[in-house]
Amino acid sequence: MSALIFSFADIFKPGFGGLPNLARLLGTTQNSLLELLYPNNKRNYKNFHIKKKNGNSRSIHAPKKNLKALQRTLAAHLSKLHTPKPSSHGFLLERSIKSNSIPHCGKEYVFNIDLEDFFESIHFGRVKNLFMSSPFNAPHNVAVVLAQLCCYDGKLSMGAPTSPIISNMICRKLDSQLQVLAAGKNCYYTRYADDITFSFTSSKKLLPTDIVQITEGGVGAPGGALLSVIERNGFRINPTKTRLRHRSQRQIVTGLTVNKFPNVSRSFIRRTASMIHALTKFGSVNAERRYLEILNSQDFELAPRQNKRTSDYKGDFFPKVINGRLNFIQMVRGKNDSVYRKLAYLYSVAINKEDRDLLKSAQEILGESVFSVLNLADSNSEGSAFLLSGVGIVTNQHVIDGIDLDSPLELLEFSTTESPSRKLSPPLIYKSKVPDLAIFYAGESFDRIRALTVSKQKHIRPLDPILAVGFPGGFDSCPSPYINGGKVVQGRYIFEQQHWLVDIPLLQGNSGGPIFDTSMEVIGIASRGSRKNNFESILHAFIPVDTVLKAICKPDFIYRKRYLDLKFNVVFNSAVCERYVFAEDCVFKDVLDLYLPLSRLPVPVYTK
Repeated sequence: MSALIFSFADIFKPGFGGLPNLARLLGTTQNSLLELLYPNNKRNYKNFHIKKKNGNSRSIHAPKKNLKALQRTLAAHLSKLHTPKPSSHGFLLERSIKSNSIPHCGKEYVFNIDLEDFFESIHFGRVKNLFMSSPFNAPHNVAVVLAQLCCYDGKLSMGAPTSPIISNMICRKLDSQLQVLAAGKNCYYTRYADDITFSFTSSKKLLPTDIVQITEGGVGAPGGALLSVIERNGFRINPTKTRLRHRSQRQIVTGLTVNKFPNVSRSFIRRTASMIHALTKFGSVNAERRYLEILNSQDFELAPRQNKRTSDYKGDFFPKVINGRLNFIQMVRGKNDSVYRKLAYLYSVAINKEDRDLLKSAQEILGESVFSVLNLADSNSEGSAFLLSGVGIVTNQHVIDGIDLDSPLELLEFSTTESPSRKLSPPLIYKSKVPDLAIFYAGESFDRIRALTVSKQKHIRPLDPILAVGFPGGFDSCPSPYINGGKVVQGRYIFEQQHWLVDIPLLQGNSGGPIFDTSMEVIGIASRGSRKNNFESILHAFIPVDTVLKAICKPDFIYRKRYLDLKFNVVFNSAVCERYVFAEDCVFKDVLDLYLPLSRLPVPVYTK
């Protein structure tokens, strides 16, 4: 009998579902699975407590090794079947507390509520019913075993790998209904696990009473429609964690300040700085001893594995705590943020691994990847360009007017900000008037230049903070790029191309330069602005970076890029091949006709 490949969907096919198939999917046998779960699975958990900020303790039930392995396998399969709502940000790839906070930045009012006993309210019956409903449609006996696998004492365990994905699946209906409620009231809604946030641009008098009501004491309370939706979905609101804050107050979403942009609290940064100072002054062993004394005085309990580490490897735990705090600051503020870089440098000195690159300013860091472009074919017109990771050198098509694939390379000069500066002339890969985009090949001359990265931010919204970098006065007038901060105003289609208008001037020479988000990652390319010294135009705009990602999947880009790789003897990476969607149907005859005259190299053959 030929080998069968079992997928999660196969378990729930009529006539095919059953416990043997479930066990096979989880990498075990039916007997082993049932022996692990019955008659009681409590023996498969370790229990401990974590101190909460309010002084109470939170019970954590963490599965032991064998059960955790099965739960991780199941969670991986569940994740493939779950399509989260845009408003859901907890426990999801490429989403975080930062992505959860971004929609609420710069709003007039922020309204926070908390779902009480979130995991505990998702009981055995709800989990069983989840697996018996679409898209699973599991038989009753399979659904019962799955629920037993995921629950501790009849409810979701806070320490189980399956709890996050199951809670998100159960909350999908809640997210959908609250999204509709928010959209109908012209406000913003997100959820991160049990933290629910609404934000508003209206004044206090115009706040939608269906969502937030102002009590006689002047505080915010959940409105009737909001309460109804939450209760119908089997949850309760924790009244002690409900708050409405005006922009004149400190607005917080999932621990981040959002008055202007997602930010870490000052106290967190000060505490991190003092910990680095202690590490430098007293050494890791003594600083760790004092740190643990402070935790004990506050009745703070470490997890069992942390207690073991502090006992077995003295002085190893404290630097890891600092490193974790630094990673958190970097995630929120960005790796090029001056506060993060200063703290990271001091930490590198404290652990005797000094990294002087961390002393560079944001302008120096960003400037390394941005170039001034001089177009000798168009009356010495000037613009900007930048090196984008996995793509090449990116600029606008109108910056290179008069340049074609067969134009002499010397007609374009890309000046670097290095000292001394270099003038580079890379070959053209792709250009298009719609969108206003041109991409050049980054050969060996660009190997030592740091490439910028594409933003992980999925959506651009009005009022999002941005940073524009470029050479509005040309390279000769200023050999370092000009950096200007502003905000997104609105989206608009200009000449059949999506643009985002900004509230800062993008002067002639800025065109083709990168537009950054708060993480110093690229969200767009400056495209439309004013003539020199003319600030009157309202059409200061950029095109989104998605335009670039679509361009690199086009057949003419793919073939030209491959041709240049072969020409310059670049070893072709199969992972890159997948990124560029190589396939037989990508290499059209007209593309071959276009590029064959450019080289005597044999035509590469791509097969599926």
